[in-house]
Amino acid sequence: MLNLDLGTIAACTGGTLRGLDLRISSVSTDTRKLADGALFVALRGERHDAHDFLGAAAQAGAVAAVV
Repeated sequence: MLNLDLGTIAACTGGTLRGLDLRISSVSTDTRKLADGALFVALRGERHDAHDFLGAAAQAGAVAAVV
C-alpha cells in the first residue's frame, strides 16, 4: 500500500497538479483493478485509449488520474 501525496508525484514526474493535493493508496492502469484511493494512469495504446475510461476509473474509486 502506498501513502503518497499527489503534489510529490507531480514534482517527481515533472507534471502539474490540478486540484487537491490528495494522498493515494495505490496506482493502476486498469480500471478493473482499481481500489478506493487509487491513482489511475491513463495510457494510450494501439488498440485502446484509457482516457476513454476516466469516468469508470472515478466510479471504481480512483481519486486522481494521470492524463
